[in-house]
Amino acid sequence: MSKGRRFVTILTAILIIQGALVLMLVPDIAVELIAMGVGIMLTYYGVRFLLYYLTHARHMVGGKWFLLIGMLLFDAGVFATAIYDEAAGIALLYIIGAHVVMTGLRFVRAAGNKKDSNPGWKIDFAQGIGHALQVILCLVFINYVEVPVFIYCIGSIYSAILMIISAFRKTAIVYVQ
Repeated sequence: MSKGRRFVTILTAILIIQGALVLMLVPDIAVELIAMGVGIMLTYYGVRFLLYYLTHARHMVGGKWFLLIGMLLFDAGVFATAIYDEAAGIALLYIIGAHVVMTGLRFVRAAGNKKDSNPGWKIDFAQGIGHALQVILCLVFINYVEVPVFIYCIGSIYSAILMIISAFRKTAIVYVQ
């Protein structure tokens, strides 16, 4: 990881921690803010995938996957943004769904890194456990709006701390001759 990338990662983690602390102070409107943030992020990533498809991926083998993923993310983001103020439960289900996906991705990434004897598998595994615990706790306390907000914020702080740890981890540089 380059010095610039390390700086951006640490800065992002600090902003995540600050945002989570602010959301903990206002749990009554935090669900709407989280839902709006999730909707905007899904829309943003959907547009990025669609632009990537239009500029590069349509000429690649299997490039239509980028079109499909972009359309799904964009659609989910627009839907989540449209319902942010009407249904807190649906917004929480979107958040839970995102953490289910992140749990699976982190465990798959950790397994691949362990197979390649990469020491970074421990951080990926720890992040996967953190996401899985968030999903379980949010499902247990889904009837209480404030509890999933606190669980989500604590999980975000946990992920940000792991981001900072991974930013300070030494990375190997591979030279190809």
